[in-house]
Amino acid sequence: MTTYASDSHSRIHGLLREIGVTPRGVQIDAINKGLLEGRSIMVCSPTGSGKTLVGEMGLLRAIENGRPGMYLVPLRALATQVAGVLKDRYEEHSIRVEVSTGDFHLDLDILSDKDILVTTYERADSLLRHRCKWLSKVGTVVIDEVQNLSDVSRGARLESVIIRLRALIEDLQIVALSATVGMPELLADWLDADLIESDDRPVPLVCDVIETVDRDRMILKAVMTTVQANGQVIVFHRTRRESEAEAERLSESVSRQLVQREKVELDDEMDSVENWGVSLPQGFRALMHNGVAYHNAGLSARARRLIESLFRKGLLRVLCATTTLASGMDLPARTVVLTSIASPSDYRRALPTNQVHQMLGRAGRPGRDRKGFGLILTGSKGEAEQAKEAYFHITTDPDTELEVLEPRYEPVQSTLWTSSAMTEQLLVALCQRGEATLEQLENDFFSDSYLVHTAIRDGRSPMRVLHLGEITAESAIEKHALQDTVRAARQGALGSVEIRERGEEVLGGIVDAQGGGHYTCRFSARYLPSGAIEGPMCSCVTPVDRDGLLCPHLVALGYAAAREARVHADYIIPLALSETSPLGTLVRLGLVEGAEGSNIRPTRLGRLVNRLYLSIRTVRELLATMPVVDDSIGLMSLLRHIVSIETGRKLDEDFEQMVGMVVTTKMRFNDIAKALDMSVGDVYALLDTVVWILQSIGVIADLTGLARLQELSELLLNRVNERTERRREAQDDIE
Repeated sequence: MTTYASDSHSRIHGLLREIGVTPRGVQIDAINKGLLEGRSIMVCSPTGSGKTLVGEMGLLRAIENGRPGMYLVPLRALATQVAGVLKDRYEEHSIRVEVSTGDFHLDLDILSDKDILVTTYERADSLLRHRCKWLSKVGTVVIDEVQNLSDVSRGARLESVIIRLRALIEDLQIVALSATVGMPELLADWLDADLIESDDRPVPLVCDVIETVDRDRMILKAVMTTVQANGQVIVFHRTRRESEAEAERLSESVSRQLVQREKVELDDEMDSVENWGVSLPQGFRALMHNGVAYHNAGLSARARRLIESLFRKGLLRVLCATTTLASGMDLPARTVVLTSIASPSDYRRALPTNQVHQMLGRAGRPGRDRKGFGLILTGSKGEAEQAKEAYFHITTDPDTELEVLEPRYEPVQSTLWTSSAMTEQLLVALCQRGEATLEQLENDFFSDSYLVHTAIRDGRSPMRVLHLGEITAESAIEKHALQDTVRAARQGALGSVEIRERGEEVLGGIVDAQGGGHYTCRFSARYLPSGAIEGPMCSCVTPVDRDGLLCPHLVALGYAAAREARVHADYIIPLALSETSPLGTLVRLGLVEGAEGSNIRPTRLGRLVNRLYLSIRTVRELLATMPVVDDSIGLMSLLRHIVSIETGRKLDEDFEQMVGMVVTTKMRFNDIAKALDMSVGDVYALLDTVVWILQSIGVIADLTGLARLQELSELLLNRVNERTERRREAQDDIE
């Protein structure tokens, strides 16, 4: 029995009682661990176990102590959803909730009169970069889906946000939430949080890996088995096109399972005043009338919210979604089907373990299902074995002697070690400090990182994880090799090396290993047709292991090359390993400069780039290209190139046509999308990026004296903003 030792505790408990909530399970554990006294807490437990309420109680504690709270989520859609829940629960109790999902357009006073701000990781990062004064008053920060620290594209920024929040805010309480974390004690230790770990699920989950040569037939079987038993299904696909095609294939079969009353109710919901004017693709109403929908980023925000609402109400029976939206959906279903373990970005790579379990973990609707079923479909016996080994612990049921698959979670890994992430965060740290030496930054900023925290505790950590200055062949290898391996290479104990290839882009040779065997190795900085660097290669078959460590033969070659071909080695080996000097990159781009003594400091351009939230690659391209742009055609070409970099999409002439149609016609966004065979969701998303990049081009052009380009970018920006606002008001379909 939990005892509430203060009036504050009693008020929080009373408020929960008023909204019809009684703490249970992990929530009681959190209270007993000191949640309401301000202790930081990390909860690692399955979907549906009540983690979110732990975060809410932490926010209520902060408010009771006269301090606001922040709730951080990975995606805009999830921020809107969480904010809606909090408003419904607490605004009638005089708790003011605000949602902010614009990553780059800032209202610095957004939380000055609010109690809770729900926002994305990136928005929180922008607020920190702009030094918002009210941030120091925050009492509790809830970090939902904290396993995103491992995300290659955004993990380093989230890690940096946590470092800076902890440095800025005295007595900050962090409540970290995740359903899918291996070795959670390591992450909890870094957060200085008490760990609450639970395997209890309100609905038990049964997982299976199914080998099939006919995926469509197997999907239909899994879907119909569930729908005929009055259940709901989510089917995850690699691509939008696959999700849309699957919804079409399933539509007729699912429709036959709906009674007329259910179809009428679906039509009534779609025709309601609340949903009037929602932009839907051609034929989409017919799909939903049959109890099926697809869910991807090509749909407008209101369309996605309508689909999610109908699915929660049980009116939609089947949802075909993309794996990239998995973390933005809070939609449980009886059955979850993962149609492929291949990554959406590269079919040759498998989906990360934690992402797979995040999807499968949505199986089982609390209060409606007795069991949830998570199915992975594979095309061969080898792929099935690969999936089982990667994603599950395999045990045997003692009663039935049948195989049982228990989830295997991967530990959270820092992504701050990459050169691009380290370069960006070096600039962030300098802008925060004003000026400092590299040694001070390593000791005061980067030493507080999760990267360093895990490296100290991991025997498989490379010899060197931090390197901010000049990159040599040796320092590049040290970031990809164990300390013992490096020491042996220096002593020549790994074997003898004969350098046989010494070109402008390639260093290669033969390694006679100490334990026997001859290995052909090379470091190649050549570019492949895909644009990637060829990288390190060795005839031992495993030049780089799953931890990113070089084989001993390549380490031996690298150190021999550094001795015998220093000039070539210092150029080729860092490039082959994708290692660049963070400080050198910032200096070359004019973003930092020398200060008194050995200090460095950000330039005016560096501070501006930091606030604009531009990636280092984008800045490099802008600074190289902007000086030669002097007309509208050149600006559109530059805009297309930069938007392509920031979105990771290959854009063709349709992009320029889209921008042209926005600023020169009165066509609705839906009609523009149809004319260009695009999705309306893509039109909105691309225009948001266009506005941000045009603003960035304008202010950088102003600072660097490119008056003509500043004039062109401001003119186009004003026209895009004007025409976009008119259309959004007319369509009432704001993202």
